[in-house]
Amino acid sequence: MSNNNGLFRKSLSWGILVLFIGISVIPSISGYTEKTNDQLNKEVDTIFPLNNGYVNAYWKFDEGAGNTAHDSVHDYDGTIYGATWTTGYSGYALDFDGVNDYVSFDDYAKHYLGFNRTDDLIFSFYFKSSSTDKGIIYSICRGDAYGYNPGAHIALNANGTIEVQVWRLNCGVLMCSAGSYNDGSWHYAEIFYDGDTAHPLVDIYINGTLDISNGKYVCDFHSDNFKYAQMGRNSHELTDYFDGKIDEFKIIKYPGGNEQNPPIIDGPTHGDAGIEYEYTFTMNDPEGDEVYLQIDWGDGDITDWEGPYGPDEVVTKSHTWTKDGLYDIKAKTMDRWDDSRWSQAYPVRIGNWPPFAPTINGPKSGKTYQVLTYTFVAEDFEEEDVSYYVEWGDGQVEDWSDPFPSGQEVTFSHMYTTEDVYGIRAKAQDTNGAVGDWSEYYLIRIGNDAPTVPDINGPREVNKGVEYTYTFVSTDPNGDDIQYEIDWGDDNEEVTNYTPSGKEATASHKWTEKGTYTIKARACDAFGGCSAWKEITITVPRNIAFNFNLLGLLLKLLSKNAS
Repeated sequence: MSNNNGLFRKSLSWGILVLFIGISVIPSISGYTEKTNDQLNKEVDTIFPLNNGYVNAYWKFDEGAGNTAHDSVHDYDGTIYGATWTTGYSGYALDFDGVNDYVSFDDYAKHYLGFNRTDDLIFSFYFKSSSTDKGIIYSICRGDAYGYNPGAHIALNANGTIEVQVWRLNCGVLMCSAGSYNDGSWHYAEIFYDGDTAHPLVDIYINGTLDISNGKYVCDFHSDNFKYAQMGRNSHELTDYFDGKIDEFKIIKYPGGNEQNPPIIDGPTHGDAGIEYEYTFTMNDPEGDEVYLQIDWGDGDITDWEGPYGPDEVVTKSHTWTKDGLYDIKAKTMDRWDDSRWSQAYPVRIGNWPPFAPTINGPKSGKTYQVLTYTFVAEDFEEEDVSYYVEWGDGQVEDWSDPFPSGQEVTFSHMYTTEDVYGIRAKAQDTNGAVGDWSEYYLIRIGNDAPTVPDINGPREVNKGVEYTYTFVSTDPNGDDIQYEIDWGDDNEEVTNYTPSGKEATASHKWTEKGTYTIKARACDAFGGCSAWKEITITVPRNIAFNFNLLGLLLKLLSKNAS
């Protein structure tokens, strides 16, 4: 159990709102979060098995003698005051007389049995009572004058309902079960506290069935705020002694809250309408809990929760899409605490889809009557062979070619007879006749003139480790924007953003070693025309520091010789 010392405490003041829940009616009071019908529909008949690696404390009460209730997990042993040993639901149990019997775990209340508002917890135990007086089954609080600041308790009320309170200052959850359980029979209770930054949720399960669920804002608190932890009475007021038997009391705690990861999806990425396809969903629960699975097939069909499945189980599910289209499969899991976010979309294309638009590469400039060669590549989703149609931008076209494998580079050549700027574009068609979109225009210039050799302006002598700024300027005969390729002479290179022709561009650099360096730069336009390199030389001198006064030394020597 981690130590939470150092967590800050906040004190807020809120108006008191107390919820009394009747046996047959669940009230709707502002500030409480009632589960909707949809939420209740996803509840399962039995409780999810949970990973015992998160057991915080487990008092089995199987000693049968003595004044110590041993914790079988972390040795958070309790001292028994008055309660006697009796036959339990399993083995032995503790019998409380309702007058002055209790068990103290005060030594472990701070940090160990305490909890944060955002933790997730389960309190589970067996109890048996026929008392008509209110009795506290378990209580933990800050104590002294602060009482429930914070505090939490589980109690059996006079009418037999189970009461749960999680409170700090004037805000918290106070709720009672709908059923009554002081009938003299053994009952199994599970109290789920789903921690949250705003509205923690509390569920009461009795004998494996959800009795009631409520949530409400709880003021912030931390595990180091607690001082007393006791079983059988109110740990602060020392009242409401429990009359009955308690056995197998367990606390499961997920510090910071239970985590949930969505499942991982794998399967076909394309297919035909009317055909059933199988997909695998790999469960991924970080705490090792059993989970339920829900799938959104992307066509309006969202499955009900199915399971339970193991925390890393691979589940196979099938689906049939009835229409051509692009569908996104998503899935999520749900353990006892909550459901995960939806997984990332797993796209599936149903029906024949045209190839993607081709990508084009090749020269950005050339001369009239020069043969220029370009590569074209398009991929088909179904990996069918593709044919290409090319527009060269001068009224000439490359008609549909022979088919080539999907993703294979194809070359076509062309010759321009007039100086100008041209836009080349292409599209692809698969063997089933599906034609894809046009590519973006690939701009080239025929008769391009390179920019002039740039001027470089900046200091020629610099200090080591100091950053200096240089300017670069060139003119493009065609008025194209220019970028500058710079070699700083110390194995560092840089390329500037494009700037208008004739406008200065700036770049900064610092040298870390003394020496002589040659800065080289050239200007390039957007059509691949580049000037010759321009060079300047800079020096980084050695820094020499004089640690004595030369004039003062000479005066001292002259004075000594004169004497």
